[in-house]
Amino acid sequence: MTEPMHLSPSPSIQMTDYHSRRLGLSFASVGAHLGWVYLGQELVFEFGQTEQEEKIREKVSDSIGIWIRNVSYLDPKSILTFTEQGKELELFMVRLPEGEVPVFVLVVLEKGMELETRNWEDLSGQVLTFCATGISLREKNILDFETITDPIRKRMEKAFSGNTKSGVIAFFHLQDLSPFFKPMGVIKSQEILREVTATLHKETRENEFNFQLNPRSYFLFCPGETLDGANHRFGSLYFPSKHLILDYKLKIFPIDPEILQDDAKFSSIFLENF
Repeated sequence: MTEPMHLSPSPSIQMTDYHSRRLGLSFASVGAHLGWVYLGQELVFEFGQTEQEEKIREKVSDSIGIWIRNVSYLDPKSILTFTEQGKELELFMVRLPEGEVPVFVLVVLEKGMELETRNWEDLSGQVLTFCATGISLREKNILDFETITDPIRKRMEKAFSGNTKSGVIAFFHLQDLSPFFKPMGVIKSQEILREVTATLHKETRENEFNFQLNPRSYFLFCPGETLDGANHRFGSLYFPSKHLILDYKLKIFPIDPEILQDDAKFSSIFLENF
């Protein structure tokens, strides 16, 4: 039925063997016969194998649009039961607390077995680390680009619906963190990413928002801000993390409703820095 350590990361996520095996062991530790990770609508990681693969893929394809709109975080749903090699199995789906891109985990367990909240949370941490480190090595992909930027564009449009008609996007491109992940381990790697996000949160004012494309790419949207004001605010910003001061490149772009409506202009900002 399954090969427990059959691991298959997506070619679009150039993942190290270390992180692939860590994630595979996480699925195994909760008694999963099968584990899949979806980033948006793309299957990016497979643990184990099953004769029901085609049926499961069809189920996901038919349902994922509804999941993206309606499913809340860390609320497991039973979506399919089946029998394989004399065992009754149940397929669960859970949505993880992601950033702008939806992340779903599918887990096949023996029927009657349920994962405790703590198990889902532990698995969630491993999956999100896998996705974060993998995206940092990822090739540009138009499907992923649209999945990420559409909700960002909508939030910006809302910011310009009142009296504010211009602003800036500050783009922070951090040094490559992947060499630190393996020697530091998963927990400390997550801490680095959390500290980077925490630094940006401190700089984010009430009417602004920040978002992360991957561990190296962070944006801060500042409606009402000027280029001069943004340069003054962010020109001396630094990202402390443990014993490191992370290096980064800063780019600042003007943004207004006209640019938002122009696909070529809007896309050029993000494709250049994706």
